[in-house]
Amino acid sequence: STSTSTGLSSLSTALSTTDNNLASLSTSTASAAQGVQTLTTAIANAQTHYYSVNDGGTLNANYANNGATGLNAMALGPNATAGGTNGIAIGNGANASSEGATVIGAQSLVSGTNGVALGMGATASAANAVALGANSIADQPNTVSVGAPGTERRITNVAPGINSTDAVNVSQLNALGSAVNDVARKAYAGIAGATALTMIPDVDQNKTLMVGVGTGVYQGYSAFAFGFTARLTNNLKLRGGVSGSSAGYTYGAGLGYQW
Repeated sequence: STSTSTGLSSLSTALSTTDNNLASLSTSTASAAQGVQTLTTAIANAQTHYYSVNDGGTLNANYANNGATGLNAMALGPNATAGGTNGIAIGNGANASSEGATVIGAQSLVSGTNGVALGMGATASAANAVALGANSIADQPNTVSVGAPGTERRITNVAPGINSTDAVNVSQLNALGSAVNDVARKAYAGIAGATALTMIPDVDQNKTLMVGVGTGVYQGYSAFAFGFTARLTNNLKLRGGVSGSSAGYTYGAGLGYQW
């Protein structure tokens, strides 16, 4: 009938419209999915690279990037805090509490202005102090510490000092020690030589010439001497001598007048 035909036609039109709407929805969904994929790619490309922190799955302080409370400060790592202006704290529990502090190492601390602590557990508590190495302590202003009482360290590969404020190395100290020892040896031998000269007897009152030898020992160094004393007149006397030791020879002469 005419009514049935008209009803079927209307239903067909409605179904066609619904199909078109579904097609449009599918297209919109596909476009949205593509947009999400584009956004995901953009976020991935915008991520910070070459930086990672492993907290073992436990949330710690500074998780919310709130460890740096000082002006222009920076805190990197779990429990890291930088409360001082321009402070830098890097490492688990690193604490840069003073102005200009630089802290690198777990549980390390700088509380002195412009101090530096490098190494796990290192501490710089004085102004401009520098603590280098694990558990090093720098508690005096304007000093550099490479250890702590009972856990001292050697500084190796030190070049010879040149300027007045340079550090010296053991080679330079050994050279200085050798020079001092050489001076001491010569001084000891010289004292022995002088002693040997004084041991030569004087000429007697009624004699005109005395020739003699003497010996002397000082700090293990010995010397021998040869000398003479001549009475030139009753009032004039001449004395001379020479001594020899490992340091060389010592000469001496004297002239005396008496009345």
